[in-house]
Amino acid sequence: MVLDLKSKYLEIKENWQKLALTLAIGFVGSLIFVYLKLPLPWIIGALFTTTCAAMMGQKLWVPDWMRSTSHLVLGTLFGTSVSPEFLDNFVNWFPSMIAVTAYVVIVIPPIIFYLVKVSRLDLITAYFSAAPGGLLPMTILGGAMGGDEKAISLIQSSRIILTVLIIPFSFAIFAGYEPTGSVGTGGSFQTLNLSDGLLLLATSTIGYLIARPLKVPTPYLMGPMIAVAAFSMTGLNSAEVPDSLVAIAQCIIGANIGSMFNNIKPKTVAKTLFHGSVTSVFMIAFAALAAYFTQYFTDQSLYGLVLAFAPGGFAEMALVGFALGIDIAFLVTHQLTRYFFVILMVPLCFPLLKKINKSHR
Repeated sequence: MVLDLKSKYLEIKENWQKLALTLAIGFVGSLIFVYLKLPLPWIIGALFTTTCAAMMGQKLWVPDWMRSTSHLVLGTLFGTSVSPEFLDNFVNWFPSMIAVTAYVVIVIPPIIFYLVKVSRLDLITAYFSAAPGGLLPMTILGGAMGGDEKAISLIQSSRIILTVLIIPFSFAIFAGYEPTGSVGTGGSFQTLNLSDGLLLLATSTIGYLIARPLKVPTPYLMGPMIAVAAFSMTGLNSAEVPDSLVAIAQCIIGANIGSMFNNIKPKTVAKTLFHGSVTSVFMIAFAALAAYFTQYFTDQSLYGLVLAFAPGGFAEMALVGFALGIDIAFLVTHQLTRYFFVILMVPLCFPLLKKINKSHR
């Protein structure tokens, strides 16, 4: 623990100028988006300006552990929104959870076909680029199994960015969603009781410490959310996460995602980014279509289903859902269903993919 903190301190000491510049660029972007009253201004604004700066050659840096720590804030926020009726609702979600797994099975093959035939990627790289299982898991697993890590990370990154950009703006244009400018539940440090705040912090920390050794995906987000949600379901929790803290967390996450394009020259990766964008738009459109049809067989909200199917990250989609007043527990449950299904498919499908890949060489 001490060595870990020391390494993080030395890391920041060595790169503090790049970190300060990156956060400053992200903060300016957030303020511009707040002023323009655009959707999710604190995360999308920071993402937009840092992505532009990185693509223009500016050296940006935000450590991944800082993004993970920001997820802890969001996990706590989402946990406070879970109602005592969660367990009763869970049974009613099974049809749409099955639909999410069906969506994965249907959408992956045409994406793989496109990436192999049009983008000329090898089958292993195409599979891990197509699978909506998250940037880091798919990049790490794909690289370990012989895929091109850079291509996988580029395509997965473009999918996250496009999903975060397209869906909130689509809700604003087609669904009448009007950004309120709020980033949380209206909480503040002035109104937060010290004992309630410390209890909320302790609950979040314990949730993370339990989730990490259990290999729960994104433990910084899911651990605090599950722990705080369990506390909130009792009806005893009344504390709210301060909005200013939520805004800072979103800005850091947006800047971190934007810095994924650090050291990437548009001319050299234009082809990969183009094909990644094409497949991402297809997946987002197909997710919306799947959500539309699923609505006929369930009593769930169309907006909630669109976000449940959307191939974005847990935190990013949950933020959109939070802004729209959608049940966060419903949304994250469906996102986790897709994640675990994709991870389960890897060991099952990989031997077949490897065999096919060899036969075509």
